[in-house]
Amino acid sequence: MRKVSLTLLGVITIILWLFSITRLQLILDKKRKKPLRELLVEELAYFPSGKFLKPMVIEYENLAADLVWLRAIQYYGHHLMTDRRYTWLGHIFSILTQLDPKFIGAYRFGGMTLAWDAGEPEEAINLLRRGMRFNPLRWELPFDIAFIYYMISRDYEKAGDYFYIASKMPETWGISHRWAAFSYGRTEKRREFGKILFQDLYESTKNPEMKRIARRGLKFIKREEDMEYLQKGIDNYYQKYKKYPADLKELLASGFIDSIPKEPTGGFYTITFDQEGKAKVSYSQPRRR
Repeated sequence: MRKVSLTLLGVITIILWLFSITRLQLILDKKRKKPLRELLVEELAYFPSGKFLKPMVIEYENLAADLVWLRAIQYYGHHLMTDRRYTWLGHIFSILTQLDPKFIGAYRFGGMTLAWDAGEPEEAINLLRRGMRFNPLRWELPFDIAFIYYMISRDYEKAGDYFYIASKMPETWGISHRWAAFSYGRTEKRREFGKILFQDLYESTKNPEMKRIARRGLKFIKREEDMEYLQKGIDNYYQKYKKYPADLKELLASGFIDSIPKEPTGGFYTITFDQEGKAKVSYSQPRRR
């Protein structure tokens, strides 16, 4: 009896929800007495949480999830074309993924839009982590987390950790392993592990292109090490003399570095100065012939 009552309540909830959306759309189309954004916020403020809604729509979770998905696309599209404010985006995807925890597309689309469009990378990561709990063998979710850490948060160690997790999952994308190595290569703490990953990639493949990528990755890590070494010498020089060396030869002559490393791709290292006069080591790529 209780199950029947909950099912009936769920159907009624969905019908009322559809009615409210339709009514709102008519208001938007005909009256427009309130700002469009305000009306949308009023509607979304009454969305129940997924935890509350799920038992009420028992046996109709997929239908409810589909409706929320359509609303999410509509909400995102409207704000993308107007004010680019996504106040309720996280709330919508929270409801959606609680109704259908296996909806991988919702986690991925929600994660990317929250991170890039809404400017909420932490909320995006939390959504994707929740997806990992319900879908532990889907490599796409840790890969997306890693991508957000790498591109937005600039936390290369965490990016490497999640790329590495993705690389160990079934049917993973082949570049997951390489991205893990590149990410670790950008952190002093995990750089040696990055070298191991690239070396392993080089030795385990017969594909010439993959070998080329592995060699390039090892050169990339070598460059990161060289630049940190040179920058440390520049900073120590400044601490002693309260000025910067004019070039790397002067830095070498001062004894703050033992040698000027050879740039691994055939270019060269140099000292550049920003607008405030602060010295920073940089590199120049070799000229292509």
